[in-house]
Amino acid sequence: MLDQSQFHLIEILLSLAGALILILLGIIGFWIQKWIRATDALTEAITNLKVLFATSQSAVTNLEKRCDNTCKTINERLNSHSDSIHFHETEIAILKTNSQ
Repeated sequence: MLDQSQFHLIEILLSLAGALILILLGIIGFWIQKWIRATDALTEAITNLKVLFATSQSAVTNLEKRCDNTCKTINERLNSHSDSIHFHETEIAILKTNSQ
């Protein structure tokens, strides 16, 4: 059986173990709370990046459409100038052969 001094010693050990467990749980809770805050901040940053990416993507799409339209216009002008140059070259060649 346990005598009074051993019972008192066990009681002190259990009190110390309980206090140590509470301190460890407090430290773990503190780090979990910091981790949750960091995770929330990262989630918010990712959401902001998604919005920014979507906005940038629509701007790029609009720019691409404008470039396509400009390229079509420029190609049409170049083709018409090329046709005109070809016509004038032909006319010059005909004039040269007639003048000789």
